Amino acid sequence: MPDLVPVILLGVGNVGRALVRQIIDLRELHAHRLRTRFDLVAVADSDGAIFEPAGFSDATLETLLSYKAGGGKFRQHELGYDQGDLTGLVDVAGDDGAIVVDLSASAATIPALESALDRGYGVVTANKLPLAADLLTWQRLTDHRRMRWEATVGAGLPVIITLHNLLDTGDEVQRIEGALSGTLGYLSSELEKGTLFSVAVREAKACGYTEPDPRQDLGGLDAARKALILARMLGYPLELADVEVESLYPADMDSLSVAEFLAALPALDEMYAARTAQARADGKRLRYVAEVGGGQARVGLQPLAPGNRVAQVSSSDSIVVFHTARYSDNPLVVSGRGAGAVNTAAGVLSDMMALV
Repeated sequence: MPDLVPVILLGVGNVGRALVRQIIDLRELHAHRLRTRFDLVAVADSDGAIFEPAGFSDATLETLLSYKAGGGKFRQHELGYDQGDLTGLVDVAGDDGAIVVDLSASAATIPALESALDRGYGVVTANKLPLAADLLTWQRLTDHRRMRWEATVGAGLPVIITLHNLLDTGDEVQRIEGALSGTLGYLSSELEKGTLFSVAVREAKACGYTEPDPRQDLGGLDAARKALILARMLGYPLELADVEVESLYPADMDSLSVAEFLAALPALDEMYAARTAQARADGKRLRYVAEVGGGQARVGLQPLAPGNRVAQVSSSDSIVVFHTARYSDNPLVVSGRGAGAVNTAAGVLSDMMALV
């Protein structure tokens, strides 16, 4: 019989639903390879939760997936209740060997994650906000051996485990560079094709590449949080405010509604057309690049020579290039699809399997 591993899931959006689907579909594989069954005992969204001490059946999980896909809220579900304190949910629902999975997009989960780790539970997160909070919170979370965060930087790409392996085997990581935002990678590729900036942003939003408010991507903070996580893994004592961030829109557009912001974007078309043309004239390509090294981190739009590994990435793919003592002449590269619910869920699931 496979060992039962209680799972508490915080966040049942696109990634959360993809994870539950993978858990259901891979029952036989997990039983064979791990002798394990991931047993969901609690699920929570932004304002409600459902708790089943004996674990949800796969049939019930299917029903809950359909309910969430249709826009349902757990607080309004017949089995649901007001979420209240997430720490209380974790403390009540958890058990020996439990894993708490944070797929929310909120820093409000931090106390629950800390409580779970203090109780000896495993924690897996794709949520960048706890790890990009103040340095003390980072240290409290990551000092625990049962904390995993692979999907925070490259979705399903093995970025975090690669960096862990380099550091754990004594390699000296001198510099990391990469394209860490699928959204901004898509925009860079479209600009290179001659698409107007405003048109590219609207198309990215229509395709679901951006957040509902595209400024959350265009402001560079998502890429900055990823760079900060990598920097902190290198031991740099940085706060998010220490990361140099280039926003792709002026600060005076922050006060606009989303509709007003989209309508105002054509004012930026000429500037980005000129930057793209200048890069082309110099034989270079514009890419939104994250750089970590020398105790610092920054993200911004840069003209890169065509031979640069980051310049070669197109569309919404991601790439991380590790320049180290061992990989000096030919750096270590991790690249591929760095976004999407299915890939991110797979990264989370790999962390869960590592904990088992």
